[in-house]
Amino acid sequence: MAVAVSGGADSFALLHVLHEKNVPIIALTVDHGLRPEAAYEAAKVAEWCAARGISHETLVWTSAAHPRESGGLPQRHEVPDRAAPVRDERSKGNLQANARTARYRLLCDACNRLGLETLVTAHTADDQAETVFMRLRRGSGQGLAGMPETRLIAGGAGEPVTLYRPLLGVRRTETQSYAEAHDLPVSYDPSNEDDRFERVRIRALLAALEQQDLLTVEALCRTAEEAAELNRIEAARNVEASQIYMRKSHVDASVQFLESFSSNSGFQDGAVIEAVHAVSGSSTMPTRYGDLFHNDAGQIETVGRRYSVSTISGVILAYGLHDAFIFREPAALLGRAGGAGGFEPIAVKAGEKHLYDRRFIVHVPEGIAEVTVIKPLGALIPRDIATSTLDRKRISTLPCLTRGDALSHIPAACQDFIAAALSGWKQAEAFLDNVGTFKADSLLEERFSGRVIRF
Repeated sequence: MAVAVSGGADSFALLHVLHEKNVPIIALTVDHGLRPEAAYEAAKVAEWCAARGISHETLVWTSAAHPRESGGLPQRHEVPDRAAPVRDERSKGNLQANARTARYRLLCDACNRLGLETLVTAHTADDQAETVFMRLRRGSGQGLAGMPETRLIAGGAGEPVTLYRPLLGVRRTETQSYAEAHDLPVSYDPSNEDDRFERVRIRALLAALEQQDLLTVEALCRTAEEAAELNRIEAARNVEASQIYMRKSHVDASVQFLESFSSNSGFQDGAVIEAVHAVSGSSTMPTRYGDLFHNDAGQIETVGRRYSVSTISGVILAYGLHDAFIFREPAALLGRAGGAGGFEPIAVKAGEKHLYDRRFIVHVPEGIAEVTVIKPLGALIPRDIATSTLDRKRISTLPCLTRGDALSHIPAACQDFIAAALSGWKQAEAFLDNVGTFKADSLLEERFSGRVIRF
């Protein structure tokens, strides 16, 4: 198994315990490239491991635009961030969230490369309490379950790895005491004291509340356990509702409800929210059923039926008297009015696998041209045509392979659906002429069940 070792007290204590128990392990350290000291802290872990015969690798977070020199340090894998091929993801948005995503992606990729099926991390009870408190502050519901002890995760289109957190019942003071007692060469990250970060502020607040016995780590962890049990019950209920009311399309990763959203006394409400999350490609989920219908986007007609349309979280809900559709919103990938947003093309090579919009795994076929990119199919079709009918809206967010502005390949499972949706467009025959196909695995079921988290 792989062990994630930052060099801090928690992960070093875990590494030491596993080594003492003669568990076969490979230690992995991620250097985010955010502090000059990080490379030498990783080297310190590598040195400690080498002295004890433990395999170790340092994984370096880079972007294609900003590669780093290894500087003669111990074994270091420079891994360009394929999720952000033309810009440095470290400079965008929430730094800690970006770093977390990159860290798990690097660790999962390393596990796949090394043939390891399990990744062990040193999250403690304190980490769990901080996570629950942060989610509570945001008004989260299901998120109060915190971090599960085990779950499947994957880096992009990679194979899932079992993430195991054996220290969720252990306090941080215990790991620190253990590290001191065994004279482990612990490093201290100054960002853990930087109150610009939310988690640091939450940590200080929880310490003060616990000191006054107003709110304890134990109580927050107990809340997480109880919330997790409620989530399991709700998930089973959603599966039952989905079996009765839903038809999932793995062709275009959309969902059809066989009855109106407003019927059945809300029995299927949770399934609707899960479906929106699954279709959206988002890592977050709408919290309330009522939120789904606040953004009215007019009506659409198809095969003689009229549907009211609402949008939320990059998803379109088209609901009529007898049924409803949930599918990806074209504007989320094709761009909105004024040129805002849109899917950034991914440059690919023959034989690669890529995660597309968190909804598909694209298998790039052998023998493609050198300059080939993944784009939404609708980016190659005139906008008024791509969004003129319900089915055309659905196909417009499918992945395709292009050479420049020319279509080269479409998903094999979607050939008939795409041809039918474009029927009546004068340029359809020329557009689809001599187009090849590729395998695209729909992740709809995986996302609906929450079985795997992909970074």
